[in-house]
Amino acid sequence: MLREIVNFTKSLSEESFKYNLEPSEGIHLRVWLDQNHQLAKYQKCFHKKGEDAPELRACLDKEYHTKWIAANKPFDSKKKIHSCSPFTVAFKVQSLGIVSERFDNYFDTALTYCGTDEQKDWNEIFRRFCKTQLLELLKKVMKEIKDERIDDKRFKFKDSHYIYVYLENVPLEDYKQTHQNYLAIKAFNSDPKLGDEFDGDVYGIPYYLNGYNSKKPYLHHKTATFDINNRVTGDDTVKLFRFSQMVGKQLPNPLPIFIDRKELNNTVIRIFNRDQSRIGYREIIEELFGNKVQDLGNYYLLNFQRGDLVDFDFVSSFRYKLDHSIRIDDLFGINSKLNNQQIGDVFNFEQKIVSKIFNNSLVEIFKEGYNVNYFLSIEDRSNRKEIQRLKERTGTNLFNCILKYRKAFYDYIYKSKRETLHGKPAIFHAIMRTGILDDIAHDEDYNKSFTIKEKLNIWFNLYHYFNSNLNEGGGQQMANQIKFLNQRMHNLVDNEDTHIENDNEFAYATGQAIYFLLSLSKTSQKTHALLEPFLQKSDLTQLNASIIRIFNQYKHEVKFGQRSFNKLMSEILGHKTDRNIKELLPFMLAGYFANNVIYRSRKAKTEETSEIS
Repeated sequence: MLREIVNFTKSLSEESFKYNLEPSEGIHLRVWLDQNHQLAKYQKCFHKKGEDAPELRACLDKEYHTKWIAANKPFDSKKKIHSCSPFTVAFKVQSLGIVSERFDNYFDTALTYCGTDEQKDWNEIFRRFCKTQLLELLKKVMKEIKDERIDDKRFKFKDSHYIYVYLENVPLEDYKQTHQNYLAIKAFNSDPKLGDEFDGDVYGIPYYLNGYNSKKPYLHHKTATFDINNRVTGDDTVKLFRFSQMVGKQLPNPLPIFIDRKELNNTVIRIFNRDQSRIGYREIIEELFGNKVQDLGNYYLLNFQRGDLVDFDFVSSFRYKLDHSIRIDDLFGINSKLNNQQIGDVFNFEQKIVSKIFNNSLVEIFKEGYNVNYFLSIEDRSNRKEIQRLKERTGTNLFNCILKYRKAFYDYIYKSKRETLHGKPAIFHAIMRTGILDDIAHDEDYNKSFTIKEKLNIWFNLYHYFNSNLNEGGGQQMANQIKFLNQRMHNLVDNEDTHIENDNEFAYATGQAIYFLLSLSKTSQKTHALLEPFLQKSDLTQLNASIIRIFNQYKHEVKFGQRSFNKLMSEILGHKTDRNIKELLPFMLAGYFANNVIYRSRKAKTEETSEIS
């Protein structure tokens, strides 16, 4: 993995590392010294996030080559000065009063990374300038900046603002070289020791993506036959550090790293950083396809969460299009945006289907875009509020389904691993069953009626889609069967010689009858949760007993000449089956939530005229 990241970083153009970067918020001061090492001139600028000024480009080029790797690898042992360059000092406004005490310690360390005599001379010259002239100059500069921003009534220096001072007598190349010398040593997990050299190169454990620490025995592999499993050169560890600087800022997430495709790697970075909107992975892939990159594949896919690498895998071939388009037919008479939709690619599937079945939690859709939670850590304490928010939205059972199956959906969508879902319809059915039953159990005043019907539409239209023997129609058999059963109910109640012929028809008719009986309740708090006890029955005798009990409760509301209801009840109570009733749950739900045949107009005989929801 480290080798792939190193090769990727090497493949990027120089400009890629600075796309959309801003200087640190605060004062940026460029100073020029004369032959006597006295201040000749200076150029100041206060950078506020989002503002742009031409002179800041030169500051950014230098600031980029002065950053420390981490707070535990500073030039200044007291960590008051945050830069790591012989030609720059950077510290926060809050440290202005004590920073002069740290200059000697800082520049002593800086001297060790100077590779030429000229660099060492400028290190000493800049040290003297900082100790004798800098603080007075900063007082003057800060007053000038305040006077210049007098129209900005909200402006004031904050303790968190940075002060960057750059020595302009030194060319940028010296900034780069001395910083490279620093990184080549400090980007290792621990400083190289005698014996770490081999064939002219220094080898060690990179700081990035490694938790190894010789002072923490519990992090060691005590039973391994080796001490350290992977070492890299100083040049490689610098590349890893440069990569870490880009994560979360200049790299899309997830990130494809193409093998031996330098132009594609640079194109991906350029597309992502083209404007401030930071387009997502989907838009990048679609643009690559739009540029006729049809052979997209042969790349590594990395996913990061808060800077930590959480997934790394090889994608031999990415299939943007689904194997068969999905069509969502409206089976329950709702005005859903999914109605009659043709979903033909994996990202449409993610945004329009996955978002719905997981209650907008695994994939969250917003007006301005969408967010995904494939790798949200439940162990991380900082995520507790987010976890609680998602649990409240989904319920515990569906949230557990997210944790159990989210990796399968991620692999299906982003890595074209169709086998994670195809040929495993039980996964899809378990998710849909759990989500719908949870919605029914927690329904209040029929508030979830639309959501339940929308999920049923998805369930039945995709019922056969994930079977291994996927048919050419995209798995529409169940949807067609529901339409057929709805027509069968009309024939059943209209014709004395028509009877229930199988268990599916029985379950559908049972759902119709239960809905009608529950609708007769006069309570003001009608809820689909009343259906739940019927769905828990596994035995036919128990189910019939529950239906008779609810009939006895509301029989005074049933008109004597209600022929449709009478025929339906006689067919249901006369049907015999040895099957577990829970196996018929999809058909019972379909009958319950479909247009009810008993409420239809006797003239039209095909449409219901009233519905309690």
